[in-house]
Amino acid sequence: MEYLYEKDLRRMKLLILGSRRHHAATQEIAAILGIHIQGARKILIEQCDMLLLENLPARCDAARRKGTDIEQQLGIHLLTQATLLIPPDKGQKAVAGVMEKIERGMEREIAFKEGRAEILELIRS
Repeated sequence: MEYLYEKDLRRMKLLILGSRRHHAATQEIAAILGIHIQGARKILIEQCDMLLLENLPARCDAARRKGTDIEQQLGIHLLTQATLLIPPDKGQKAVAGVMEKIERGMEREIAFKEGRAEILELIRS
């Protein structure tokens, strides 16, 4: 007997991410991470379960309203609470790193770019 959870669910996950609201949430995550939407889909398919993916738009709506300006620009709550791609403590460490770089005099855009690269590395590891 073959159980459903033993099957490859990538195709079903891709169908879920194809809906209008899921596509918009995936685009937002891709923009935050600075990657193509296909890369964001791949990450979500590999690291999220079906239940989380089905509820992704609502989870993103709730997470968007949280946090400071820096947290919102880095999408920390989207990545820690909505998608569970990184642990909250590592997300806060990334925010602290960006804040420290800005306080040391680094341009905001460069600090955010480096912070996003660090976050993407956390997700991929």
